[in-house]
Amino acid sequence: MKYIAVAKILFKAQLAYRFDVIMTALGMIWRVVFAWILWGAIFTGTGEIGGFSFQAMLSYYVISSFLATMDMSEGTVREISGRIREGTFSKFMVIPSNPQLHFLSQTLGASAYYGIFAALAAAVSVLIFNIDLTIAIDPVVIPVAVALFLLGVLFMNSYQFFFGLWAFKFQDMTFAIHLLPNIISFFKGELVPLSLLPDAFVKLLRFSPFTHMVYTPAMLLIGRLDIYDGLFGVVVLAAWVFAMMAVSQFTYGKLRRKYEGVGI
Repeated sequence: MKYIAVAKILFKAQLAYRFDVIMTALGMIWRVVFAWILWGAIFTGTGEIGGFSFQAMLSYYVISSFLATMDMSEGTVREISGRIREGTFSKFMVIPSNPQLHFLSQTLGASAYYGIFAALAAAVSVLIFNIDLTIAIDPVVIPVAVALFLLGVLFMNSYQFFFGLWAFKFQDMTFAIHLLPNIISFFKGELVPLSLLPDAFVKLLRFSPFTHMVYTPAMLLIGRLDIYDGLFGVVVLAAWVFAMMAVSQFTYGKLRRKYEGVGI
């Protein structure tokens, strides 16, 4: 129950950051604008690229941008590394709470709030650009897509928690914090649909957790992947979540011994 309370607090706390929420929603719309401009030029004179029509491509960007905007786990690594440097992480080491579950609850609470505005931004994008958004209304596809998104949030939170813990040892993580999100965005399929890449590379990426967090659910929802691809993604992501949570807990147990926070 205490973690549910944390999620509720973070949901309500977003009311204090209205400007940030609005800018995030506008950033999502900008992604669709960018796709409309870029792919509009590329599709000139051709009806199909990589099996995508122009409308299908825009539909992919609307859905992938919506999923990417809802994932608020990126702030976890910044908060953890910042708290370790400032000495305030010590509170998580003395209260009867699992730090990893605490930060996961924060992420879920913030994601639920941002999801409302991400949905509004998606609707505005569809209306502005007159996108023929075709979503596969299937009693199996939608639950699988939702499961992929939730597992993706679990994985990213564990990954960010694990990554943030290294501030115990290295202190300054600024360069890596700014570099890695851009690389991960590519492997998630936020920049371009991964199906446009060479087949051998795409097959290799199927075993990566990042691929199934945005690309796979988005392709499922627009009918570009079948349910078996989605179920394969669920299995792969579940395995990565289990492994990442175990590794991050082990790392926390090891690195916390290096901490010299006040009161520890």
